[in-house]
Amino acid sequence: MKKILLLGSGELGKEFVIAAQRLGQHVIACDSYAGAPAMQVADECEVFSMLDGDALTRVVEKHRPDIIVPEIEAIRTERLYDFEREGIQVTPSARAVNFTMNRKAIRDLAAKELGLKTARYFYATTFEELKEAAEKIGLPCVVKPLMSSSGKGQSLVRTAEELQHAWEYAISGSRGDIQEVIIEEFIRFDSEITLLTVTQKNGPTLFCPPIGHVQRGGDYRESFQPAHIAPEHLAEACRMADKVT
Repeated sequence: MKKILLLGSGELGKEFVIAAQRLGQHVIACDSYAGAPAMQVADECEVFSMLDGDALTRVVEKHRPDIIVPEIEAIRTERLYDFEREGIQVTPSARAVNFTMNRKAIRDLAAKELGLKTARYFYATTFEELKEAAEKIGLPCVVKPLMSSSGKGQSLVRTAEELQHAWEYAISGSRGDIQEVIIEEFIRFDSEITLLTVTQKNGPTLFCPPIGHVQRGGDYRESFQPAHIAPEHLAEACRMADKVT
């Protein structure tokens, strides 16, 4: 039996706890508030802010987990490197978590380090920087918090008059303590997919059938699997996902 520390206890975390317990694992569910969904089924729970690095370290020292599983974005992710060096397994890894929890890190990795094609983008820490970036990219453009979930804080800016609202909405919708936004070129696309990709320690990278999504008016409506896309587009998605993972 492994002792698993789950950082974040939302609905997806609850499903994870149930699945892990079916395999005989012991799960400690953590979140910033009591009674979170995963806490309702976990073996133990802890309530604290995971943006507080010292509090996070205290909980790790208290429980000495075999595995740490981050489930939310609002975590002092740099501390995960320390835990990893101490011999605790971070899933999938401290580096992967640090990249995927932050749009700046993952975008720079894809565009600059891996050379993958992305929309043009800039970062802004002030409204003035946002206006300058929007002028370079052109309108319409998309403004997002560097860290958010479920589309919160994201907006499509069509006119210069909408920039102020976009800035305020992005900052208010940001998760964690990062006060920075990303401004992206608006891409007209035909469909949106998620390609779940799983790397193995001793085996080839696995790709699940693509998942299609439907959004209307900026709101998420539904997902479906498999999404039917052209074979050459799926092959390109697999190539990119394999390179990132």
